[in-house]
Amino acid sequence: MDAEKVKAFVATLKAGHISDEELISKTNSFFAENGHQLDAEFIKRVFAEKAAGSNGVPQLIEEYAYLGAPAAQVMYGVMKLEGQGVKKNEQEAIFWLKRAFNGNNPNAGVVLGAIYANGIGVAVNTQKALAYVKVPAELGVPKAQYCYALLLLEEATELADEETAMSHMVAAANNGHAKAIKFLKDNNLVEE
Repeated sequence: MDAEKVKAFVATLKAGHISDEELISKTNSFFAENGHQLDAEFIKRVFAEKAAGSNGVPQLIEEYAYLGAPAAQVMYGVMKLEGQGVKKNEQEAIFWLKRAFNGNNPNAGVVLGAIYANGIGVAVNTQKALAYVKVPAELGVPKAQYCYALLLLEEATELADEETAMSHMVAAANNGHAKAIKFLKDNNLVEE
């Protein structure tokens, strides 16, 4: 991330009193606009660490999560969720995954959808699960398309829900998602 952009951003925050809502909005906007650059830098550093045989990748993930890299935030959230190399903390995991989702990382939507669908650290909330998974599903992420279709089928109250679900299931299958292909075959919805 360009140091001058960071300095300018911090200066705008220091310029005057702003509400918490404005702070969150400005922060989310800044990282959404500059996040891809930070993600690229993060991925490059992870590969360099792995190539060097270093075991510092978990610390690197945490560092870049705090810097605002959505890819690192997803990884750090999953680490917290599963207790991989860090203390397991579902609430902190959800915090980091929501930050990544707000940073436009589609993988965060898939994980958050699973969290809310299964009640991991939160009450089961299918509507929130659907909302989180819908975003990456509509971006064409095969796993999200499959999960979104399953959630819709479970909650289908009208024919339109089933049709939407099936269109996402077919899209996931067309994108090579093995479970979607199996679902369609098992339900005799495609020819073998």
